[in-house]
Amino acid sequence: MRDQHRTSLPDIDFRHLRTFLTLARLGNFSRTGQQVALSQSAVSRHIRALEDTLGLRLFQRLGRRAVLTSAGQTLRTRMKTLMREAESLPRVIRDLAEGLRGDIRIGASITAAHTILPPLLGAYRRRYPRVELALQPGDSADVLDTLARGEIDLAFVGSDALPPGTSVVAEIPDQVLFIAPRAHPLAGRRLRPVDLAGCHFIQRDASSDTRALVGRWFQAQRVQPRTVMEVG
Repeated sequence: MRDQHRTSLPDIDFRHLRTFLTLARLGNFSRTGQQVALSQSAVSRHIRALEDTLGLRLFQRLGRRAVLTSAGQTLRTRMKTLMREAESLPRVIRDLAEGLRGDIRIGASITAAHTILPPLLGAYRRRYPRVELALQPGDSADVLDTLARGEIDLAFVGSDALPPGTSVVAEIPDQVLFIAPRAHPLAGRRLRPVDLAGCHFIQRDASSDTRALVGRWFQAQRVQPRTVMEVG
């Protein structure tokens, strides 16, 4: 039968561990008591309780000095890191309660990066100044590939083709408008789709979600646009 005492995690008092690390550093019960605000006898009780819990001898007394045993040296090496993490936990909890902190990696299509995100990210940054934001613009397909590989945390795109394992958490309404110089024959008029048939257009590049959206609209209206220039 397996010995449950040896395989289960000991119920260790963190105060005893703090006393142990202080005594390991100072090597003196009296000075340790002064450091941790305990009497010398209380320091001895902490160390004895820890040794009883672990079933190990952690110190040897050499006169007034307390010297770590081999087991004590091993424990000190492991416990220094653990205690630093434990002592930082209240700060981490406070940070989470007061607001977020950390890093957010954001991917966005060119249109979203240039027009939609600047005011949103500015407002977010003012509200959570301890969060570092990293924006990576690109074509929607590239952004979604990056998201699927786990290299970014979220993506702003205009594409409906989402990679497996991702989901839409919010939708942002947007408008696509036709613009023309004031002197253009169609400026100021109420337009019908057929009026656009003979017009020259400056459009986004072929890989753009905006271009695809506009292309679907033209196709639905049975209008063949005459593209004279593409912009990235």
